Amino acid sequence: MSGELKTLTTEQKGFFVENGYLHLPGFYKGAALEELQRQYHELVTRTEGRPANMSYSFMEAPEGYPPDGFNPKNVVGMMDQTLAGDFWFDQFTEPRVVSVMVDCLGPNLDFHNGKVRNKPPGFVAGQGWHQDWPYERHSQPGLAAAITYLDPTGFEAGATEVIPGSHLKALPTAEGESTLVQEDVDESRRVVCKVEAGDVVIIHVLVVHRAGHNYTDRSRNAIINEYKTMEAVDEWNNRCAFAGMPLARGGRLLMPRLTSWAP
Repeated sequence: MSGELKTLTTEQKGFFVENGYLHLPGFYKGAALEELQRQYHELVTRTEGRPANMSYSFMEAPEGYPPDGFNPKNVVGMMDQTLAGDFWFDQFTEPRVVSVMVDCLGPNLDFHNGKVRNKPPGFVAGQGWHQDWPYERHSQPGLAAAITYLDPTGFEAGATEVIPGSHLKALPTAEGESTLVQEDVDESRRVVCKVEAGDVVIIHVLVVHRAGHNYTDRSRNAIINEYKTMEAVDEWNNRCAFAGMPLARGGRLLMPRLTSWAP
């Protein structure tokens, strides 16, 4: 499938290659978005009786910021949500998002990991500018994340910020840290990824980015699934659910659908 794109336009692919990120507005909408939000609400409210390999983390509500009804337990993070059932398996193997990743990374695609990153009311981001590469070493940087947003998220609500074009090389981290030397980042070039519910943002593993704070009264919820090329060999001992699962070979998608969600 040399040169052939499965779902992105030539302009979208060119933007990703040049900037290292790509915003896909309205990727999920209508009934598909409503079902995604319903399933997610169940995921963050029915936290008992889940597979032992799934791990939840909760945030104490700051003074003046009570939890909202969508995420009443203030679930701030989760690993391996992919184990939560057939819907969540279909969510990370969804043909359209896998096709986007094939267009971005190449025809031989594997899964890397799945996690949830929420920003409950009053959330303060403790991680500064960083690249994901120091956390996820491979033989080559053929990785990218698909962030699916469940809520409108602007700057005041903790939107993702990126430095376009910063994915061309790995940068040195601060001494003893996995984040970058903050003073070395040219913030004048930053872009705030302002999103609506159902938007997806693709982030290359080397893009310099950070999450913001949420000083609103609503939880901002997001799912992060990461993918890699078959050729990028794991060097960080990835033990996450479905790590290394083949999703595409030669551009051909491999996974069947288990549900009728987002066909």
